[in-house]
Amino acid sequence: MPIPRVTHWLLSTREQVSAPIAAQLANGLFGSLPIFIGGVINSVAVAAVAAGRMHTAPFIGWLVFEALLGLVRIGVVQSSHSATPERLERLRHLASLLSVAWATSVGVGALLCLTSGDWVLATIACLSTAAMVCGICLRNFGTPRLAAVMTFAALAPCALGGLMTQEPSLRIISVQLPIFMVTIFSASFGLHRMLVSWMTTTAELERSKALNETILQSNPDLTLILDADHRIVFSNRQPEELVCQSVLTGRDFCSVLEEKDRPAAAAALARAQRGELTSFTTCFTRPTGEKLWFDTVVNETSDASGRFIVVARDITRQKHSEERAIWMAHHDTLTGLPNRAVLQDRLDAALMQADGRILAVDGDAPGHALLIVDVDNFKIINDTLGHDGGDVLLRALAARLRAAVGHGDLVARTGGDEFALIVAARDDEALHRIAARIYEELREPILHGDRVMECGASIGASFIPLDGPGRSEVMKAADIALYAAKAAGRAQMKIFEPAMMDEVERHQAMITAARFALKRKTILPHYQPKVCLTGEGRIVGFEALLRWRDRDGHVRGPDAIQAAFNDPILSVAISDYMLEMILNDIEGWVADGVAFGHVAVNVTSGDFRPGGIVETVLDRLKARNLPASCLQIEVTEDVFLDKGALDVERALKRLSHHGLRIALDDFGTGYASLSHLTQFPVDLLKIDRSFIGQIGAKGDAEAISSIVINLGHCLGLEVIAEGVETVQQQEHLITMGCDTGQGYLYARAMPAADVSGHVREHEAARALIHMRQA
Repeated sequence: MPIPRVTHWLLSTREQVSAPIAAQLANGLFGSLPIFIGGVINSVAVAAVAAGRMHTAPFIGWLVFEALLGLVRIGVVQSSHSATPERLERLRHLASLLSVAWATSVGVGALLCLTSGDWVLATIACLSTAAMVCGICLRNFGTPRLAAVMTFAALAPCALGGLMTQEPSLRIISVQLPIFMVTIFSASFGLHRMLVSWMTTTAELERSKALNETILQSNPDLTLILDADHRIVFSNRQPEELVCQSVLTGRDFCSVLEEKDRPAAAAALARAQRGELTSFTTCFTRPTGEKLWFDTVVNETSDASGRFIVVARDITRQKHSEERAIWMAHHDTLTGLPNRAVLQDRLDAALMQADGRILAVDGDAPGHALLIVDVDNFKIINDTLGHDGGDVLLRALAARLRAAVGHGDLVARTGGDEFALIVAARDDEALHRIAARIYEELREPILHGDRVMECGASIGASFIPLDGPGRSEVMKAADIALYAAKAAGRAQMKIFEPAMMDEVERHQAMITAARFALKRKTILPHYQPKVCLTGEGRIVGFEALLRWRDRDGHVRGPDAIQAAFNDPILSVAISDYMLEMILNDIEGWVADGVAFGHVAVNVTSGDFRPGGIVETVLDRLKARNLPASCLQIEVTEDVFLDKGALDVERALKRLSHHGLRIALDDFGTGYASLSHLTQFPVDLLKIDRSFIGQIGAKGDAEAISSIVINLGHCLGLEVIAEGVETVQQQEHLITMGCDTGQGYLYARAMPAADVSGHVREHEAARALIHMRQA
């Protein structure tokens, strides 16, 4: 059998162990140095005593061999301390062979001593051999096969020597030693199994400990183990990783926490001691002021040691998210102001406070007021500067409103361009002072890039609880006052008065009626003829006037739904519907060959928005294959003064370029300058009926009418007089050189079905007059 296989067998074991444990067991060859050195010295000493007593070659040879073998073995052990793993493996094999050689030498020496006839020497040899066998078993029970071979090598020659002696009593050794060897073998293998079991268990515990430590160190949660006195005995985090600056181990758990959290921690520990799994939330504050939140779970261990496990999970992000969610639920994200929910809560609180004050002191004046602030012309700002510009304006307005009110007053954004304030104010004078501060703040222009925005606002105010017993009544009163402020010209504050309610109800009734008429399609265009005054009185065109049928079927004029024309959405819907109906009527007249001339359509400033009615006129004319000359566009002077005048100019020029004529309605009653007549593509001037109705009664009316007619002619414009009701008025207008007349003298506005008949009758009447004159 090759030597490596022999040594491998000697160093191996029947027990299934891991490679690291097998290496540790084999390394017993290099351990237990006192036993090893003692064995070497003892064997050399016995050989020296034997050589000294016998002075024969075998004994001297034994001494020399023991001395040399001892030196070699010591060198091998010394080399193992710094050997590489590969060299150490070779040294193990060498050391095992040397150990067997040494045990054999001990046995052979004992045989020589037993057969020497020197009973003193034999006794020494036998005792030394027994002692060295004990050392072999103690030092090599990690490698039981090697220990068994060494024991056999040391004792077998002794048993043989007992048989070879002449003394019968020594032969007992030959019987005892096999029994002794069997006992030693059994003990060696038993100790080996115990050692392997212990080492395996220890290794598993070490692995388990390492795994647990890795898990704990990798765990983002702070894990503490407390003893029965609530002192920290283990922490998986170092102090620098936490908010505390000192070592945790050894400290009382509650002392680590902030003062406010200690009662909750003590209660949790008490519940945990009763076997309950309990938790509480704690907060640490870093020296920088940053707060860290932990959800802490406390549980008693199950090993009856009275210890506790504390696991604290960092929930700072969750807390911040919760705080952010709560903040967002009560604030406007754009301006950072409280929202409608906060406003309602504060209103309820102010009403309760006011009720208590009134009960305590009868007749006590209200201490708070609600102001609703609405940005004037906010839609125009959004349309011209974009939503970014609108956002800049809203943020600036929010900051200025906060600056204008006192400490403790509330400024909230309720949506869109509307803000609400709850301020301390007992009377009208106090409210006017607050409004003055607000308007003072708003006078400063707002910069957006290279553009300057002016922020105008209308304010409606109501007193708490004077103007309503509940939140909705107080808010409604402020809304009504806001409507009154806008109706009065904007950029001002109105304080609620009961009389304002009637105006609001009338306004709402108009809006409701208009929506009903639009939904039921009972809005009808009526047409009033325009007659040429410079020729033979022929009809040159018609003006389309809005009429609508109410719920009772009565036909009514536009005044009954006047409020609808100030609604930016409803007015556009009405204009769009009117245009569609008018074009349908024109298409029918063209098909029937009716000589209607043209139809003038009234257009408001709201219709000039991008994509509005004037943007669709050309497309709808083209779709019906109608000439542009069949329509005229009538605008009033106020569209030139609106902030969107540039858009109006572009739209009118586009329409004029495509052949539509533009009439300036109600000229002389507004604030338009004469420059507008050259800036905008105006083709016709319409003298307002307020001047025409006074012709013949007031000289000023005749003078103004004459001036307008002459001005129009000087600019190359056609002049139309509306509201002509008498022949006398007509004669004056003809004398002044007015081009066209329109009014009850010629006809009232009529439905589309009557237009063709009226044109025929009018032409027949003209023909009859012409025949008589002929």
